[in-house]
Amino acid sequence: MTVIDSLVRNEILNSLKERNKSESRPHYHIIKSHSKLAELNITLKQEINELKMDNQRLVQENLELRKSSGSGITTTTLSVDKYQLFEEKLLKAQEEVIDLQKRLVDQTQQVISLNKTLKEKDDELSTKEVKILELENKIETLKTINKELENKIAACEEQLKVWKDEKVEIELQYNCLLQKFNKAKEEYQQILNASLRFREEQIEKMNKFNELEAERIQLKLKEELLKAQTDFTHVNLNDNPMSAAASNQSLKMHAYSIPLVNKAVYKFDCNEGEVNAIKYHRNGKYFATGGGDRKIKLWELKDGKTEHIGSLIGSNASVASIDIDSENNLIAGTSFDFACRLWSMNDHRLRLSSGDVQPTHTLTGHTNKVLSGKFLGVMKVVTGSYDRTLKVWDLMQKACIKTLFAGSSCNDLVTLDSQSIISGHLDKKIRFWDIRMDPPQSEISLQGKITSLDISSNRNYLLASIRDENCLKMIDTRMNQVTETFCCEDYRPGFDWARAIFSPDMDHQFICAGSADGSVIIWNSASTKVEKVLKEHNASVISLAWHPQGHHLITCDAKKKAVIWACK
Repeated sequence: MTVIDSLVRNEILNSLKERNKSESRPHYHIIKSHSKLAELNITLKQEINELKMDNQRLVQENLELRKSSGSGITTTTLSVDKYQLFEEKLLKAQEEVIDLQKRLVDQTQQVISLNKTLKEKDDELSTKEVKILELENKIETLKTINKELENKIAACEEQLKVWKDEKVEIELQYNCLLQKFNKAKEEYQQILNASLRFREEQIEKMNKFNELEAERIQLKLKEELLKAQTDFTHVNLNDNPMSAAASNQSLKMHAYSIPLVNKAVYKFDCNEGEVNAIKYHRNGKYFATGGGDRKIKLWELKDGKTEHIGSLIGSNASVASIDIDSENNLIAGTSFDFACRLWSMNDHRLRLSSGDVQPTHTLTGHTNKVLSGKFLGVMKVVTGSYDRTLKVWDLMQKACIKTLFAGSSCNDLVTLDSQSIISGHLDKKIRFWDIRMDPPQSEISLQGKITSLDISSNRNYLLASIRDENCLKMIDTRMNQVTETFCCEDYRPGFDWARAIFSPDMDHQFICAGSADGSVIIWNSASTKVEKVLKEHNASVISLAWHPQGHHLITCDAKKKAVIWACK
């Protein structure tokens, strides 16, 4: 037993003794009175017994006197006084007995009351003893718990000591790791700087390469011009002017005649991965493609073959759409990295703002991938994104000047003029916007997701591709009504951004779209009948473009292949 246990035990015993004294002190006089009454009761019983014996003796003497009363008057006379004396003594003794009996009754009642009180005290004392036993058991339990806690404290102290040692070791490790982290951070910064320098060098090399390509093209053009100057055609001034006019009319009609393409004349690899976008320059000299390799490539068609004349880099994700501003020599490309970028067609460089640290060629502000972007009037661009908004950008201010909240992801958009926009959305609606007002002017609900939009050359008709129903809808923009529906068993769009287009003639004679099985379907816009189904691709056809003069068609698929179709 430890010193703490003995001290606790003595303290508890002293407390119990003090409580016993304090509880027994008020009943001490009762116990003493009970003892006195018991002694007095015994004394009274003895006196009663003596009085009974005296009474019996006197009764016996009285009987003897009565027996001897018959022996003579003298004797009787002599005994009368004695008898009376005895009678008085007897009465007095009886009174004393009665008095003693009363006192005995009172004392007995007191004894009963005291016995009852004593029993109650005994019961209380028994209860106290039980409580004392319980407390002793509790003390033993507490001792056990105390011992366990002491063991736990000792174990915790030992563990704490171990933790302190581990803490010191961890602090040393942390300091070492911190030094390594700082060193790695410095190395990362150095690598980042080197990477940025390398990227700048690569961009500069690409720009130099593009400049050399442009110089080569210019030299080649000069050589062709010099060669053309050496050749001449004899013109007979005496010819009939009417025949010349007829010849000019014939040439003009031929220029606007769109042949039905029916044969693949050339195949080539465009961008690495899927080719999401293709766009012809208005003059028809070259076209641009963009896709999964994050580049926009410029191509020129010569002698039935394509020649790569430049690459536009800078995008951080797949290129989704391309548009060309022929007047300002700009190319706009939207991307899955939530941005739209502008390049100059003159030097194939990204447009930079002189004096700015951050280049202004990147239009950022959307919070999801940008599926479509079009030039809007003079030096403005409108973009549609999966963040359910359309944004109008002023290229002179290099900032967003208007945000249109569509409420649904935008897959494609077209522009009618410098103020009017038409957008197609995943919620199966086509919305007509005026950038001078926030809400759309009108909406058209169709039966499926809108994957693409295209506007006719005369701006009177809109072509919408509907993925869920696998059909195309032609809409009159003057009445905002569906006028024709184009269907085909082979037609099934493979992507949410799979495109469909009008032919470039004023009467939009043909409508063309690509399918998920690699088919290219051409409809007659007047009769809605399928004119031709072209099969050459092995993957889903995503994008396609007609030459501005309509004499050939280019289609691109999801596996970097492009096919040029012509009439043979």
